[in-house]
Amino acid sequence: MPSVFSHAVAGMAIGTAFWRPGTPARYWALGAVVAALPDVDVAGFRLGIPYGAVLGHRGLTHSLAFAAALSALIVAALPSVGSVSRGRLWLYLFLATASHGTLDALTNGGGGVAFFAPLHNARYFLPWTPIEVSPIGVRAFFSERGLRVIANEVLWLWVPSVLFAAAALWLRRRRSV
Repeated sequence: MPSVFSHAVAGMAIGTAFWRPGTPARYWALGAVVAALPDVDVAGFRLGIPYGAVLGHRGLTHSLAFAAALSALIVAALPSVGSVSRGRLWLYLFLATASHGTLDALTNGGGGVAFFAPLHNARYFLPWTPIEVSPIGVRAFFSERGLRVIANEVLWLWVPSVLFAAAALWLRRRRSV
């Protein structure tokens, strides 16, 4: 899995495609949170849940069904969504949340991603896996390996995220001229 930081960066970059004048910054922050949220399943390690179980790491919380349900719950719970339509906000949150599993499926380690849980718990990787799998745990992250992982994520996630955000904002500006 990429680090929580990189998942958040990807979630915010996706948000640039949905940004409109008057959109509160809290929606970008919300996109960053939901993009990182699927890794709450690492708590399962302490609870004795096996990695390959539907509630194990990269299981249900990494699925498309989870991304859809979480996005629907958040949009329904918000009293107002400002200048963004509820459908547009749902799509943004869905894509930000779903990006987590997609990025994990691009890593070179772990047990794959259960994209179709709870209906099907098979785990998948994408055919190309350029992203170094991140160490789990804060202490392991601040090591030589952790620094290599961050450098890899800057190359494969942060730079493309910045380029995507720049392109989305450039296109928006160009359309408004």
